[in-house]
Amino acid sequence: MSELSDKLEHLSDADRVRLFRELLERSGETPPPSVKELVLVYEAGSGATPEALRAVAAQLPEHERPTRFIATDSLPRTAHGKLDRRGLPGLVRREQPAADAHDGDVQTGASDVMSSAIATFSKILGDGGVGPDSNFFELGGHSLLAVDCILEFEESTGERISITEFLNHPTPRGIAALLNEQSQRSYEHIYPVSGDTSGLPVFVFSSALLAYALKPQRDDWSIYGVQFRWRDEKDREIVYDSVQHMAKFMADEIRDLCGDGKFLLIGSSFSAMVAFEVARHLQATGHEPALTILIEPSLLHGRRAWFEFDLHKAGELKQGQNPYLKWLLVNNPLRPRFWRRLADLSSKRREAAPSDGTSAGTREDFDAYEFARTKALRLSYTPTDYLGPSTLIACLDNAWLISRDWQSRLNEACTTHILDTDHRGILRDPFMSKSVVPVVIEEAEKSLA
Repeated sequence: MSELSDKLEHLSDADRVRLFRELLERSGETPPPSVKELVLVYEAGSGATPEALRAVAAQLPEHERPTRFIATDSLPRTAHGKLDRRGLPGLVRREQPAADAHDGDVQTGASDVMSSAIATFSKILGDGGVGPDSNFFELGGHSLLAVDCILEFEESTGERISITEFLNHPTPRGIAALLNEQSQRSYEHIYPVSGDTSGLPVFVFSSALLAYALKPQRDDWSIYGVQFRWRDEKDREIVYDSVQHMAKFMADEIRDLCGDGKFLLIGSSFSAMVAFEVARHLQATGHEPALTILIEPSLLHGRRAWFEFDLHKAGELKQGQNPYLKWLLVNNPLRPRFWRRLADLSSKRREAAPSDGTSAGTREDFDAYEFARTKALRLSYTPTDYLGPSTLIACLDNAWLISRDWQSRLNEACTTHILDTDHRGILRDPFMSKSVVPVVIEEAEKSLA
């Protein structure tokens, strides 16, 4: 026992802490509440920086990671030359200069936001002095406290910021500048996907998967998502007379953002129709996109078209093959009964489908309300001609319908890519990243060359 005591006495403080925590973990106990944080104090002249120290600390076990990094001119020493731990700075948070009431931020209207951010920082981190340029993480904050800070800030001010924006602007002044910039130029339908907005603007309509798949492939593109708005801020339904009516609002925002510069439009399924109408509207106002890419822009066809499609797939109906038989099959007076029985059968299958959305017949990617709204617009939509630069991407199953409905309405120079998949799988990974994204990039480069 005396030998064990002797060995424990010769352990360094770091080894004692590590041993103490390891014993607690093995016993299933948690550290006592008196241990609130770990503070790392370093000499400012040593060349170390908080960023470099955080990178090293990230490699340590979670219970050994410091939560605060404090720089000092020199570490305090005892009369015998040993480290004087009681004299270490930072046991009390450093006071920060208070916000100047006559600061230039008052002129930008950001002083109230800055004051709210300072109050939020103080509430989350404690009663230490917080100033306009106080860094949240240098004051002891971490990722979990950052989430609490964001929620508290939103509750007190009504302003919402993302965790990424908070990490890039971790000071009250930075948050105020960020929100001030957003308030000067805010859009209802457009949101940035890329962090850098200085590249070629590429607008992806209502497909976050495609937008985020393109982002890592092209650093020189500034990718924006274009979302549909079905309700306003007061949760009232927004009524659109047509697809053209919806597209006008988005076209106005894109024109305001891009000015006379080049940009690309990309849409799939219903959003491809909206992108098509946005391109037509912008062309009419002298702001034609460099390229419009339409991925599976399928319409909601009438029964006649679907019946023709079924016959075509079965190989029973070819061009120039017995036009009288074709007319008889399409205009058969018994057809209504056939369609009613088919609708009843489909309804029964949907009712019997599992509720977890595993059936192939369920629309797991669409909200029922949104699908109903888009369906109503698609039923009344008929595309017109567009002579601007464009590209068609279609799946093998729908190639016949896509060709019939769209190629005659587009420029003769429009390129068409037929991919070996179906309508539901064309924008799903891994097929999307391996097949669709390369086609999009290739066609964009050709158009911009």
